[in-house]
Amino acid sequence: MQAPVYLCLLGNDPAPAYLGLKLVERKAGRVAKAVFYSFPEWNEEYRKKRQALFRLLSEKGVPHEERPLEEGLGEAEAREVWVNLTGGAKLWAVRFFGRWRRPGARVFLVEGHRVLEAPRALFLWPREEELSLEGEALTLEEYAKLYLEPLGEAWERVPPPGAFPPRAQAARLPSREGGVFVVHRGLPYWVRPHLGDEAKDMSRKALSAFSGEAKRLGGQLCLPVVPYHRAHLRSRHPREREKVLARWKAWAREYGVFLVDPGRPLEEVMASQTKGKASKKALPLPQEGPLLLALVSEQAVPLYAAHLHARPREVYLLTTPEMESRLRWAEAFFRGKGVRVHRSFVPGPWALKEVRDLLAPVVREALSKGFPMHANLNGGTTAMALGLYLALEEGAQAHYLDGDRLFLLDGGEAEVPWEEGAPEDLLALRGYRLEENHPGARPNPGLLALAEEILERWDEVQASWEASPLVGRFFGLWRKRFGQAFPPERLSGLKGLPLEYAVYSHLNAHLAPRGGRARMGGHLVPLGGNEALAPQSTEVDGVFFYRGALWLVECKPRDEGLRERALLMGELVRSVGGVGARGLMVARRWREAPPPASPNLVYMALEGGEGVPGVYRFPQDLGEVLSRDPAPRRG
Repeated sequence: MQAPVYLCLLGNDPAPAYLGLKLVERKAGRVAKAVFYSFPEWNEEYRKKRQALFRLLSEKGVPHEERPLEEGLGEAEAREVWVNLTGGAKLWAVRFFGRWRRPGARVFLVEGHRVLEAPRALFLWPREEELSLEGEALTLEEYAKLYLEPLGEAWERVPPPGAFPPRAQAARLPSREGGVFVVHRGLPYWVRPHLGDEAKDMSRKALSAFSGEAKRLGGQLCLPVVPYHRAHLRSRHPREREKVLARWKAWAREYGVFLVDPGRPLEEVMASQTKGKASKKALPLPQEGPLLLALVSEQAVPLYAAHLHARPREVYLLTTPEMESRLRWAEAFFRGKGVRVHRSFVPGPWALKEVRDLLAPVVREALSKGFPMHANLNGGTTAMALGLYLALEEGAQAHYLDGDRLFLLDGGEAEVPWEEGAPEDLLALRGYRLEENHPGARPNPGLLALAEEILERWDEVQASWEASPLVGRFFGLWRKRFGQAFPPERLSGLKGLPLEYAVYSHLNAHLAPRGGRARMGGHLVPLGGNEALAPQSTEVDGVFFYRGALWLVECKPRDEGLRERALLMGELVRSVGGVGARGLMVARRWREAPPPASPNLVYMALEGGEGVPGVYRFPQDLGEVLSRDPAPRRG
């Protein structure tokens, strides 16, 4: 019997590709060769992990090769093929499924998003079947070869932490004191007993860093696990404890950290989080179109793009229990737009059949009534997205957002009217609202001229701020134009307002003709369902929305102020805006040193900064800054 060929979509993480190979080898005995249709790696670390996968295959004697993605849609292997759809963007998984659903092919994906559960193989063709991959699950040694060793991490075996079942495998990493890398039923975990000092408060910064450390070590499915700081909680007044713990849990959810009760087994924690959430009821049939079908997950921009494109009158939203708060925000957003909302939970990230079976009757009814039908494939897991795809019939339009472009499943692109978008909409989908400090402020040439004169004479003016006639004229015109007066005792705290207004005015002048929208600064206040963060309202100096990207603005007189704020601003952008969001850091004057490196912050200056790497001129270089390709949507 001829050995089959293993075809695999390969994203950043090598584990799903290797797990799929182990499955094929168990079922078929061996493979003739492995062919990987590869997505570009996000960074050098992922490139090293990919090379580690290829080394491991060479050690096993498996012939392998990489090919461009597009070739997988045009090739026709003569022999039997096993096709793994798990890696990379969901759009390509759906396209490959359509291409390889033919005689001689077996099409499947592996799903491993649920904590403490073994990965599953979901076979889609030639017949539907679900298999546990407990026997093929990656071991600690295999994770070390694919993830830890390519990063130069040494490791040594240790007993697993007490919260894990005894059969879990664990390793201590000498370079990362206190942390333990755990593999249980084929899934990786990065565990710390506490973040810093257990007697101290837990911070958003520490939780964010812990989350990033886990993803760097074990890939996108590596779950960071840490107990909350019980010692600190006990030191707080009894009336404060509930709010403090709720705040920690809200931050942990933002960064994908599994915050657990000290000493409580993880199996108990997971059971309490997911029990009884999935609905067995059929969804109501649609009453009017257009309709939008979508899966809710962490990223809000694809869902917002689908709303702008489809302008639905009814929307159907599905998700897993883990995404309950994001479902609540999405439901509130659509109801606020006058859209009829239907929602349901599916039992888990593997729920391909459940998604299909819930939505197929909706699709049939809508098409029979002639309602326009749109389906967004960005959200959920790959299994859930394929379930949505399988529910569709001819006449339903499926699309996928990549960057700021909406690709149609049947080819071509659809226009997204980004000019109709607004920053407050995207904030609402992320669970926030902007409480503006100056809600009446609008662009005004006279006020801008005064603001820029203040900035040009900054050293002189700020030294005698309250007595400066120029400052007096600025605030007098502000009161006249916008109806907002400031008492004298507040003036000393408003030295940043001329710069903030100048930045807002220039942003508006650049964005308005191009379909963008800017707002002056204020507090980012959590919405209902995220109440624990309410005392932690965070101030920004501006917000704007342009071609699918949310930008938060920070203004300081000198670059030193931006450097001090950079780390916090980077975390704020990530937690509030998500993937693809950016922070615009603007200084009145820049000195010689380059800004700190950051993946989501852009630095600009009104004066100075010429020739400094990473610093752009404001506002002259706004076109260059905003025209750079947006980050692709992950998933």
